[in-house]
Amino acid sequence: MPSGTISLFTERGMVHREPLPAAGTGATEWRTTGDEAGFVRVEVRHPNRQMAALSNPIVLT
Repeated sequence: MPSGTISLFTERGMVHREPLPAAGTGATEWRTTGDEAGFVRVEVRHPNRQMAALSNPIVLT
């Protein structure tokens, strides 16, 4: 069972979602350009969907 999910959001809404491994640590990769997305914001949620972490928007240039 995954230990949660990581989701990436831009001005277009959610653009990437991936489960976290049961160990709770991991990495995700998503590629874009400044022309495709002006910013990205990250959400990490527990399996019960409660928020675990939320980033401020990161501006892409």
